[in-house]
Amino acid sequence: MKLSRTFIALILFSFGVGALQAQTPTTPSQRQDCGPFVQQFYNWLVAKENALMKRNNLGLESVLEMTLREKRSSFSSELVKGLKEDLAASKKSHGEIVGLDFDPFLNAQDIAERYLVGKITPKGDHYWVEVFGVWGGQKNSNPDVVPELAFENGQWIFTNFHYGKTDIPVNENLVSILQGLKKDGQKKAK
Repeated sequence: MKLSRTFIALILFSFGVGALQAQTPTTPSQRQDCGPFVQQFYNWLVAKENALMKRNNLGLESVLEMTLREKRSSFSSELVKGLKEDLAASKKSHGEIVGLDFDPFLNAQDIAERYLVGKITPKGDHYWVEVFGVWGGQKNSNPDVVPELAFENGQWIFTNFHYGKTDIPVNENLVSILQGLKKDGQKKAK
């Protein structure tokens, strides 16, 4: 009887380990699966941005708010929390620019015709995906933004957006910008 319980426990353990391994992309083809996920997100984002521009969306829901509502599961909880806090702070300050003053997913204030996924680079258990804007039919020579992704709970999620090296390191990625804006807001509140 003990042998069969031990045997059953080993089988159940093996299934559990297999399920965990299936969630972590290990082969090159699994890693590349984040490319279509990112491309679909940018196709969706461009369509939403263009639809809002056509409606001259003054005072209505922003693309950022719409993205957090419709694509929330595509972002890490840390990003969602930081973006929501930034939106709330911005709404409290009438007549003042508080918080993000650019589209954090595009690293721009203007939207390109479309965006194309480029090179995918694994960094630990995360993947950095170069995204290039296409303007006048020409793809930019450098990436406009480099989303960082992780594979969690059976799906890809955005964990950060990188903007490239600058003289001010806090401005190089969305997470650090949001943290800096929050600290600035807390200082002003005191």
